[in-house]
This record gives sequence, C-alpha cells and structure tokens, in this order.
Amino acid sequence: MGTHRRIGTGIDRRQMLKLGAGAAGALASVAVWRAVNQALEEDKPPAHRPRWTFLLEDEGDPGTDLAPVVHDHGTVYLATQDGPGLYAFDATTGRKRWHTPLPGTYSSDLTVSAGTVSSGTVYLTTDDGTVHALRTSDGEHRWTARPSGPRDDIAGFSAPMSAGSLVLLSILPSTYDEDPDPPPSVLYALDATYGHLVWDRDATLLDVRDGLAYISLPDGGIGALDPQTQELRWSAPPGKKPAHRTVDVFGKDTLYGRNGDIGIGSELVAYDPRTGAVRWTSPAEHASSAVLQGDTVYINAPGHGKNAQQRLHALNAATGAVRWTAPAFSTVSYESPVIAADADSVYLIWSEDLNLDESLTTVQAYDARTGRPRWRAERPESSYCAVTAPGHHLIVGYLDDWYGYDARSGRARWRVGSGEDGSAGTPPLVADGMAFCGNEEGVRAIRLTRRPEER
Repeated sequence: MGTHRRIGTGIDRRQMLKLGAGAAGALASVAVWRAVNQALEEDKPPAHRPRWTFLLEDEGDPGTDLAPVVHDHGTVYLATQDGPGLYAFDATTGRKRWHTPLPGTYSSDLTVSAGTVSSGTVYLTTDDGTVHALRTSDGEHRWTARPSGPRDDIAGFSAPMSAGSLVLLSILPSTYDEDPDPPPSVLYALDATYGHLVWDRDATLLDVRDGLAYISLPDGGIGALDPQTQELRWSAPPGKKPAHRTVDVFGKDTLYGRNGDIGIGSELVAYDPRTGAVRWTSPAEHASSAVLQGDTVYINAPGHGKNAQQRLHALNAATGAVRWTAPAFSTVSYESPVIAADADSVYLIWSEDLNLDESLTTVQAYDARTGRPRWRAERPESSYCAVTAPGHHLIVGYLDDWYGYDARSGRARWRVGSGEDGSAGTPPLVADGMAFCGNEEGVRAIRLTRRPEER
C-alpha cells in the first residue's frame, strides 16, 4: 500500500478516477489513473532487510512451491513440492539444520502437506498417500506408511494431526464430475510410534482439539470423534441440500461453524465442542468463514438487494447478538474480503480488478468496539492474505511485496520484496517476534520486535 488516509480527509484513488472520467472522458481517466498509480508507487515505504532468507532451487532455478511454514520450539520447517523434501532451519539465524528428500511413487513433483510436530517427530503427507514421520533432531525417517494402499488417484488429503498415541489424516479418492456414487473421503488412524494402521472410517478430518477429532461426515454434517475408542461423541446433520456444515474456529469453550450453502449463504452456529449442543445460531446468511478475536466473532454477509455490498458483522461470541455491521466492499456473494483482527481493530482487505488490467487493494480498519472506520489505505496491486502480530503490526501479502503496517494509523512501516517475479504464497506465520513469509521462491524471516540485547 503506497498511501493511507484518515476517513473524511483527502481524495482517494477511486474519487480521482471518477473526477478524471467526468471531466474529460476516457482519455483523461487513463491519464489520471497513470498519475495516481505513479504517485502511489513512489510513496512506497522503505525496503526492509529480512533477518534471514532461504531461496529454494529447482535444478538451479528458483520456482519451487512449498507448503505452509511450521514453527516449533525454535525450529522452522519448510515442506517443498517440486523435488519434494522437508527443510528444518534455526528460526532465529536461518541456519539449515537438515534437509530430507521425500521420494514420490508416481511423480517427482509431489504436493506436500504442512507438517505437524509432536513429541520429537514431524509428520507430513504427500499426494501419493504416503505419510512420513521424521525425527525433529536430524530429519531421519522413523517410518513411512501408505494407509490407502498404492494408488495414483488421490484428489485431496489432509495434513496429519497428532491425537495422543495416534496420527490422524484423511484422503479423498479422485472421481469424475458425473459420478453418481463418488467415493467418500476416508479418515485413517495410524500408530504414532510405528505407523501401523489402527482403524479407518468414512469421514474427513477437520481438526483435533482436547482429545477429540472433529470430522466432516459423508452426509455433509460434522461430528466429534474419540480417536482412541472410535466413539462418535456427537454429530450435527446438515440442513436441506446443498447445505453442509463447517468447522471454522475454536474459542475457549465454543466451536463456531457454518451450516448452509457454503460461500453463497449460510447460518453461523456456535456449539459446545464437548457435547455438540447448539448455543446460538445467527439469523444472517454468511458468505465467509468466521474469525474470532477476544469476545467477538467477525464474519462477512451478503448485502440486501441486487449488487449490494456485503456487510461485515461483529457478533457477541457468547450470545450471537449483532454488535455492529459495516460495509465489506464485495458485491459478489462468493467473493469476500480477507478478515484480520486484533484487540483494537478489525481489518478488511479487498482486491478488485479495475480497468487497464490494473488491480486495487483496499485495506479498511474498523474500531473493534464500535465499528467506526479508523483508517483506510490503498495499494495498486492484488493481495491474498493478511495477519496481525503483537506490537500493532498488520502484515498484508501482495503479489510483489509483503507490507507491514502500523495497525493504529495505517502507515506502511516497511516492505519486503517477494522475489524477482513476484508470487503469492502462504499467509505469514508469526512466532517469537518474527514473521516467516513463504512463497514459491523460498522463505524470508522478518523480525518484528527487537530482543532485549538488541535495544
């Protein structure tokens, strides 16, 4: 984002374009666009040097995909896709601790899940259905397992998750569009020590919390399963087709998810995660997944009427009561702005394609208590993610840069380039005062707070 302004002052990019178009037609609009675009580009914040950078190479050329970065006890784990493998780095210095190749059965270009770290072992899945268990100390394989058997028709798979003495994951076989009886996703439980198959059932793994596995059932409902006994503690069937239920976010003692035509219109439901009892249901038709911050749940909902803007809803997390609503930019039901939140504000990040093959991202901050606009910023570039971090940081991922904003004022503090070609990546991982930003070129570690010895 190259410029920011307080609400109610100045003229923003859209206003200037409208003025230019109204004054002299299309030619003037083009001239105004180019002038404003140049001004925003020249107003970029200072480039920030990462604490450390690791660039991946594929036969000497950058351009290797990777799974989301994982951080555990001072180590960063990076799973790569092309020439698949897992790297482990010292999170502070970037020193490579080890690298383990992950040989594939059917292709040298495997898709790799994010890793899960538990009890000195990191677990991950590749798209040939193989589960890898590696020692965190040196990357040596403890075991590999292929619970679905040798097959090359896998359409999707989950990252493995630790559940006590078991490792859980789900695998979805591929099918064709008109298949009248498509095969269901299968949930597998493996012995964490040796990788032996303990049990399996038709379901999709969503999350593991407090000894329970939360799963999507074949009928589109959700449930909570005791992985040690296979007992289904509770289940919630979906509404009328094409409805199904989701698990969006966990609070301290509440699970939030949607039920309905997901992405088009669905109700938000709060459950007791131990019993499945419904605590409340919101009346609005929600178009995005929920974000929980403190005692407030944020979610986008379609506007009223044709071509109406979506609305950001702030709901009381305990009761579901609507505290306030605010404009959410998008007029398309299945496209919603990214939501990020901290204790003081909630942020909407919305990218749209404009004329002249240009894109514009708007970052809008609202007061978390009242919903009043706090600041607004724009950047002539597409964005794909945003995260908040302690120290009043808002980090937005653009195609060419990661931007760090002062979350209180909207001022862009710094930027870090995403590489020569620029590419979207996974959302930055924030841990121990660092932001680890990954894309197809590698990972860049950005220090957000100084250590005491550095002050």
